[in-house]
Amino acid sequence: MPLSTLRIKRFQEEREPQQWVDTFSLEPRKGMNLLEALLRIQDEQDGTLSFRYSCRGAVCGSCAMKVNGKVVLSCRTHMEAFQDRPALIEPLPYFPVLRDLVVDMSSFFAHYREIEPYLHGEPVPSDQEYLMKEEKQKEIDPYINCILCGICFGVCPAFERDPQYLGPAMLAKAYRFLIDPRDKRSVEILKAVDSHTG
Repeated sequence: MPLSTLRIKRFQEEREPQQWVDTFSLEPRKGMNLLEALLRIQDEQDGTLSFRYSCRGAVCGSCAMKVNGKVVLSCRTHMEAFQDRPALIEPLPYFPVLRDLVVDMSSFFAHYREIEPYLHGEPVPSDQEYLMKEEKQKEIDPYINCILCGICFGVCPAFERDPQYLGPAMLAKAYRFLIDPRDKRSVEILKAVDSHTG
């Protein structure tokens, strides 16, 4: 494969108080994803390059970042997409940058805790289960599958205007419990999201 050029927005407060862009080139192997390319740059060209990752399989959401104006998971973004043009890689938008591509997600998780994202059900005797109809489970499934990557915040203009806005992930999570027949908080959930921040 031909060389790929990655232009990476950097920030290291101890080195430079403003963000800057570094350019790196590498020859990607066939099938390589962006996360693998970043790891290779970190290993072979600049050990100070900072970014988040964990599972490498689009399960954890840690590697969310902005690439050529689109917010993506780097582990799901293939290098073939950058054969014809350089890639501009930036931190996840609307979050304070801690270092390079690492952002401070503490406000995101504070909003998550606000909605109490766990089941508030009636006690069930230990020798019994709370059974749910399959149709209801299918209705809930899309809201359970959120991996809390923050991409929805990174593309949501409301979050830019109001950092206290709960955001799409939290509203989806609240809705997940609102429609769960095992959860007894329907009124409380609606009150929690029916505000200027929800």
